[in-house]
Parts: sequence; C-alpha cells; structure tokens
Amino acid sequence: KEIEVTAKKWEFIPNPIRVNLGDRVRLKITSIDVAHGFALPDFGISQRLSPGVTEIVEFTADKKGSFTFFCNVQCGSGHGSMRGTLIVE
Repeated sequence: KEIEVTAKKWEFIPNPIRVNLGDRVRLKITSIDVAHGFALPDFGISQRLSPGVTEIVEFTADKKGSFTFFCNVQCGSGHGSMRGTLIVE
C-alpha cells in the first residue's frame, strides 16, 4: 500500500494514516517547507526529511492498533504538536 504524505509546519497530511494488518506500507513523504523528521518508533522508523525531497519509508504493518508518529527534528515553535496517528486495522 503506497501513501503520499506531506510534512509541513506543523502537521502531516493525511492524518490519520490507515492501513490493514499485513500490508506492506510504502510512505512517500515530502517536506514542503523546512527540515522535518518522521519517527514511528513502534515500527523502528526514524527518517530525516529535507525540504523538497521525497523520502521513501517502508515497513510491514504486522501489529494492530493505533501508533503515534511525530517530527523528530526541531522545526520551530509548533514542533511539539507535529504528530499523527497510524491506524492498523
């Protein structure tokens, strides 16, 4: 399952991201303003996002539930609220 994700001050779009249990997930993540990060600790993911560059993050959704992802690169005053949810159904 391939999903295009946009990172910008201070949000990820889409949010939430929904996938099915067992899906091989391929996120194409692009920051459209400044350097951000994409961290999804429950799946061992930490990716730096440079402005204007699309990064590919791949993982298998091998557990059900709601998992928090967030920006792990200091990106300004709204950094602390730059979060999202991955829902595996």
